[in-house]
Amino acid sequence: MNILIAEDDPVNRRLLRKTLQNWGHHVVEARDGLQAWTAFQQGGFRMVITDWMMPGLSGPELCRRIRLNETRDDIQSYIILLTARGSIQDLAAGFEAGVDDFISKPFEPDELRARLNAGKRIVGLQEELVAARHKMEQLALTDGLTGLLNRRALMDALRRDEDRMRRAQEPIAVVMTDVDHFKRFNDRYGHQTGDQVLCLVADCLQASVRTGDQVGRWGGEEFLLILPGADVLQASEVAERCRELIANQVLEDSEHGEIRVSSSFGVASTEGADREDIMSLVQQADQALYWAKEAGRNCVKIYTPGPERHATR
Repeated sequence: MNILIAEDDPVNRRLLRKTLQNWGHHVVEARDGLQAWTAFQQGGFRMVITDWMMPGLSGPELCRRIRLNETRDDIQSYIILLTARGSIQDLAAGFEAGVDDFISKPFEPDELRARLNAGKRIVGLQEELVAARHKMEQLALTDGLTGLLNRRALMDALRRDEDRMRRAQEPIAVVMTDVDHFKRFNDRYGHQTGDQVLCLVADCLQASVRTGDQVGRWGGEEFLLILPGADVLQASEVAERCRELIANQVLEDSEHGEIRVSSSFGVASTEGADREDIMSLVQQADQALYWAKEAGRNCVKIYTPGPERHATR
């Protein structure tokens, strides 16, 4: 483990360092509380062993700063307080400051090893819990089949990017697309092949967008692209790049041979600070997608209000 030790007595500090290093730990030394706090802020310490009485900051004061610096998402460092104090009041004060354990001075190596192992188990459990929480959060925002953002995550991204682009007075575009004749894939080749088609389209979309764009599965065979900063022409270029890449793919099937896939695209973009709600933009892209289906599929349509609404790329 990476262990930070804070001890103002040079003899005790050297003895503690050598003991820990002999056990295979990486040790960083601090000769007072302020130096220890500076070292801790640089990060990477899951274990802190600190003396109680030190210049600058005492052990409990150092512990309070560490705890105040930690957030809900952090793995909390395990803090052991070295002290000759043993009264109930002293122990209570230490625990109130956020200390996890105590070792009496002068320390016994066997006791130190046992308390380090206890701390290591607790830190390990924290790491497992944090990893599990992150995985659950990721699963809640990810489409299980394609690995793209799911509808919930897309809604969050829409609101976030719209607010950001509105403040910057920059455009934002959305592209709605779905797989042409998708029901036929499921009916003719089976749902497993249908899933392969969705994954292929998802990969093509992800490979065709710009850095900073968001791609997700809106539902069923529909996908949504969020393009912050893109006007309607830039968005249509991205959509055309996606369409062309998908149309050039061939899905090999052992029973039916080569399977061709195509998708239709609807594009909508808005500019300026005085503009409609972002969900209206999604509806416009969906309308343009409907026009693309009407036009024979495997094409890109741009939403334009008025008599020239069927703009095509």
